This record gives sequence, C-alpha cells and structure tokens, in this order.
Amino acid sequence: DWAFLRIGWFTNHNPSGSVSVSNLSVLGWRIDTPVEKYLFCLAFVVVFALLAKNLVRSAIGREWMAIRDMDVAAAVIGIRPVYAKLSAFAVSSFIVGVAGALWGFVHLGSWEPAAFSIDRSFQLLFMVIIGGLGSIMGSFFGAAFIVVLPIFLNQFLPWLGGLFGLTVSTATVSHTEFMIFGALIVWFLIVEPHGLAKLWSIGKQKLRIWPFPH
Repeated sequence: DWAFLRIGWFTNHNPSGSVSVSNLSVLGWRIDTPVEKYLFCLAFVVVFALLAKNLVRSAIGREWMAIRDMDVAAAVIGIRPVYAKLSAFAVSSFIVGVAGALWGFVHLGSWEPAAFSIDRSFQLLFMVIIGGLGSIMGSFFGAAFIVVLPIFLNQFLPWLGGLFGLTVSTATVSHTEFMIFGALIVWFLIVEPHGLAKLWSIGKQKLRIWPFPH
C-alpha cells in the first residue's frame, strides 16, 4: 500500500492510485464480454495446470517433494535444499503472479491496493487447505468449494428459515459461511490433511472394486 500510494510509476501516475486496463485485446481478439474473459483465463489455467503436472513428475519436482517430506533426509541423499526451496518459491510465485494479473486486469478491469484484502488472502488459504495440501487436483476442488458453498448457503438457509417461519438475514448467511469454513479447516488439518483430493482418490479406488470387495 505504501509503495502504490507514493511511487507513481506503479500506477502510471494515476491521481486516483488505481491501475485500469481498457480495450483489452490479444492478437486482434477483443476481450470485453464475460464469456470471452472466462475463456481467456481458462486457457491460462489449462496451460499452467499441465505445466505444473509435468513439473511435479520431473526431477526438480521430485526434489521439491523430497524437501517437503523431510529436508534433512533429502539433503543426505544429495538434494540441495537451498536450490530446491528457491526454485519452488520462484515457480509458484510466477504462477501466482500471472493469476493475480488475470484477476486484477481481466476479472476486475481495474486494480488498486485495497482490492486485494486480507479476506482474499484467507480465501486462497482456505482453497489450499480444504482442497488438499500438495495436490494440483486439490486446488481445483478447493476453488470450486469456496465458490459453490456461499451460493448454496444463500439459497439453502433462507429456504430452511422459511420452513420454520424464520427470517435469515444476509449477515447470518455470511457468519454461517465463516463458521463452516473454520470447522472444515480444523477437521481437514486434523483428520485428512490431504483434503478433498484425498477423499476423491479414495472414492475412485472404492468405485473400481465396487461391488466386489477384492
């Protein structure tokens, strides 16, 4: 916040302190409708998901997983901890930076420091924990859950309150959402640290042998 408010270069010397992008286009393709914005961002998601999937399977990805599991043991077998940690940080920061640029300039259309609040940071943290730590598929599950749950609560709680003759306010729905997120985070961290991705994997394994036990 301090830098964006005092260094005009970051905001192209805009007096309002915000950065906006108008007439967004790529190779002659004007991106100005919600569908076009979605397809544009989806292309980045597909490319980076495939990139991340192949990186995990590569030698550097194996080093990252070894460092994640136990850095001392990884160093003993010849993996350089500093190199592995810095490379993981650099790659993940680059991917998150691209995601932030798409969110700010494609989704919002204009950006200012207040746009990325602490609530947004918590939302991203909830996606990772609920979806599954160290899982690419878990990131998708966590993002879908974070988006779908508020929509479901906004529809379900007023309907449930109407059945009992109660009025459910918007604040009640919002507080219920935070309570559910908090309970799920505690539950996943204690019971299933790998989140929804692990539950999805277990479900697929059981469906493969269903209805036979062997």
